[in-house]
Amino acid sequence: MTVVVPPDSLTPLPNESLAYGSTGLDAYTPWVQLHRLIGATLTRETTLLSGARFGRVSLEAYQLAPVLRLLSQPRPRLLIADDVGLGKTIEAGLALLELMARGRAERVLVVAPPGLLRQWRDELFEKFGLQFTLIENASGLAQVQSDLPAGVNPWDALPRVITSIDYLKKDTVHSRALRKRWDIVIVDEAHALAEAGTPQNPYRTQRTRLGLALQQSTRGLVLLTATPHNGYPHAFRSLIVLVEPTLATFEGSPEDIRRRVGSAMIRRLKPQIVRHREDGMTERVFPERHVEGIPVSVAGKDQEILRKVAAYCARTARSVSQAEDAELITFAMQIVKKRALSSRRALINTIEHRLDALRKAEEEAPPTRAELRDYQADLPLNESAAERTARRILRSAIPKEERRRKAELRSLNALRKLLKGCKGPDPKIAALLQTLQDILHQDPEARVIVFTEYLDTLEAVHEALEEHTDLAGKAVILRGGMSARQRERVQQRFEEPGIHFLLATDAASEGLNLQRRCHRVVHVELPWNPNRLEQRNGRVDRYGQTRNPEIRYLFYPDSPEDDVLHRLVDKIETMQQDQVSTPDILGVLQGRGNIEQGLVALDPEAEDVETAKGTLLKLFEDRTQEFIRDVQPLILVAAGMQKEQQQALFGALNSADALLEDDAALEEAVRAILGAAAFAPTERPHVYRITVPLAFRGPGVAPVYAQATFRRESAVQFGAEEVEYLTPLHPLVQAALAEAKRRLLHVYPDARGLPPRRLAARRVPAGEPPSVVFTYLGAIVGGGGLLEERLMAVRLTPTLEEIGEPEDALRWLDPTADPGEAPHALLSRLFEERFDAMAERAQAIAAEQLQVRARELADQRARQADLLERDLERDLADRLAEIEEEARRQRTDQDTGQIGLFGANGTVPRGAPARRAAIEAQAEERRAELQAFRRIEPPQAPRPLGALFMVPEDAQ
Repeated sequence: MTVVVPPDSLTPLPNESLAYGSTGLDAYTPWVQLHRLIGATLTRETTLLSGARFGRVSLEAYQLAPVLRLLSQPRPRLLIADDVGLGKTIEAGLALLELMARGRAERVLVVAPPGLLRQWRDELFEKFGLQFTLIENASGLAQVQSDLPAGVNPWDALPRVITSIDYLKKDTVHSRALRKRWDIVIVDEAHALAEAGTPQNPYRTQRTRLGLALQQSTRGLVLLTATPHNGYPHAFRSLIVLVEPTLATFEGSPEDIRRRVGSAMIRRLKPQIVRHREDGMTERVFPERHVEGIPVSVAGKDQEILRKVAAYCARTARSVSQAEDAELITFAMQIVKKRALSSRRALINTIEHRLDALRKAEEEAPPTRAELRDYQADLPLNESAAERTARRILRSAIPKEERRRKAELRSLNALRKLLKGCKGPDPKIAALLQTLQDILHQDPEARVIVFTEYLDTLEAVHEALEEHTDLAGKAVILRGGMSARQRERVQQRFEEPGIHFLLATDAASEGLNLQRRCHRVVHVELPWNPNRLEQRNGRVDRYGQTRNPEIRYLFYPDSPEDDVLHRLVDKIETMQQDQVSTPDILGVLQGRGNIEQGLVALDPEAEDVETAKGTLLKLFEDRTQEFIRDVQPLILVAAGMQKEQQQALFGALNSADALLEDDAALEEAVRAILGAAAFAPTERPHVYRITVPLAFRGPGVAPVYAQATFRRESAVQFGAEEVEYLTPLHPLVQAALAEAKRRLLHVYPDARGLPPRRLAARRVPAGEPPSVVFTYLGAIVGGGGLLEERLMAVRLTPTLEEIGEPEDALRWLDPTADPGEAPHALLSRLFEERFDAMAERAQAIAAEQLQVRARELADQRARQADLLERDLERDLADRLAEIEEEARRQRTDQDTGQIGLFGANGTVPRGAPARRAAIEAQAEERRAELQAFRRIEPPQAPRPLGALFMVPEDAQ
């Protein structure tokens, strides 16, 4: 080696070994607090909560089940399919905190529907203190790009990003966004990633292809949905594939089938979640909701309009049942029928669009096949996209035969004439106003959310309210297209005195969480997809609601469609009491499409209308029984954890009892390091004004925190903008931790050039032998990363006798103890001569303890890997047998179109050899992961932190 410029001087690195020096003792309490801070921030393999407890939430047991399931897997992947309103966002955030605390989540991508992006960003910051960059679309990407150096890819450079599923699904976008591997990807409303179509004709949407790309671009994957199963096996299977391809087979024993689903998915329903009372009894956490249908009577022209609209739509759909454009025209008739049941204004505007298109007899460009599928499947669409697609359907679904066009024109012109002849208020809106008046009469402070599917109806309702003597000035509107600031302002106004009603469309209400402000919902119309009704109710019927949700809906009993829907809602509410998930069974019905098709076909002027209604209700009952028999046992299965020490917690996983007390130790430790002068009390308990000393003002640390707390129970009472929540992941705590490690671990001099003081002394009760507690930081590495850190202690006498267990030695580091006085001369007489030998012996003991712990971890992981490998081989054999059976059926042409629970679905190449090769390659990848999971490296020697001299009170 050639030295070009020799250094002026050499500075030796500090020696980490402990050396005796009684004249350089640290004060006892600060010395203990340094250890406590290091102990509070350790990475632990088996401690249940390293990071999740530091969310701004009141932790309850059931919220931790997904966290533990993710931690139990060599690769953290899980489908969280909890009920609507159970708190899946909180569960995902807790899992994220836990994985971050263990060093397994540096790069995080959150993918959500467009309307939920800002809610995700705000909630992750409010509840978990995590700041994410929002990339909503191309302009958002350009804005982020402008803040980075030229040529830097934001997707590569930014550690935490939230983006839209509709933006990311574009091939040109996700090819760039997923170029660099992510540690964790979280997908909200993940059922949108499932394959679409029927078992006979499955197909991948853009979202499906995005799901497969995400699977290949991340180590950890968390999928969130309340509707994991839509009744089509291939769709459910495609979600399981994203979690773990080798689990996506349902050949084999019932036990194996339940295990596979239980490994890939966790699912709980609201009635399952209970809280334990002091008297030993349990109570439901989610208050029982009350649902009431309000019949709207009509007569005269209004009654005639409803009858004629329904007859016109049913006959038009029936007349084209064999035509090439049957699907599009039937869809148009569905739109007309649904809007007729919403309001006069929605109907007249719909008729005008249809008449205009029929008169021109020129087809507009229909929606693309992808747009039509998304609309038909009720996938998340913003308000403008939904309105635009509906309008294009109405104006493009034009019959090719002139005879059919003229028949439609006659029917629609007659309806238009009837509508223009209607006098007086819209009966549906009049009934709504009366309902709102009655609510305010019973509770003058009441707040009510009024939902409608259509913007036309929303505007008509608002105008009627403003014209009403008693209700004017009491409503605010939430509509699609509002900016985040406008939406926030509307929600703030909803809380103001004198404002009682929030009028909202489905698209605009996406992401609303109003359970703490409101418990009443009124639906102007019944959605034909009852799952949408459930999503609306979930705005108030969700975690945090303390009152019984009051749900009301308006319906026309004289309308065959509304009558069927009303009776379905009644059956659905009964099912909920029997712990059958509403979203599940509704997903089954929606997936198969039979209900909506049947509603379009209902003709009130037909002689068999009552029979047709009965057939639809029977269909619902049959599908429900099929679901309970075939599907529910699978998607409600809850697999136990692999680790014995987690079984106790799993006994409480269906409870909402608080698990942890507030962590005051962290507050005391940071206060000791920053100095008491940095903390000034405020009027709020456990909330301080903290003036950060200059030495701690590093990256991300503010000079002053006007309101800050270390206590979770204080943090949950205030917003993140009001009170800063200081957790071990917070930059200020990390700065204090860096100082603790400098003084005890790295042993560099301070700013004045003085070496750190790593020794301390305290008095112990008379009768205790003179001894020294040596402290160490141990680390165990395996599977490609840090598995566990341990704060270790060894207590020795000068004769090198070890006293007590390691846990007993740590208990002497009590910050509340009175250390007393230990004269230097006494310390020298007791310990100086033997100190080096004691330190050497303690180091050896600590090293052996760490090796024992490493062997325990290795044995534990080996047992878990053995079990997972056995399962993998069974799963692989069943999947290969399934592929062989599918190939046999294809060869003999015996497929009837009624496939089993999991038949061919296009999630892997369709040729049998290619599919076998793909699944075997995935299994080999899984085997390699399990081998890496087994690997525990021989631990390095634990690093010395300090030594505590223990002097009996009677020693002189």
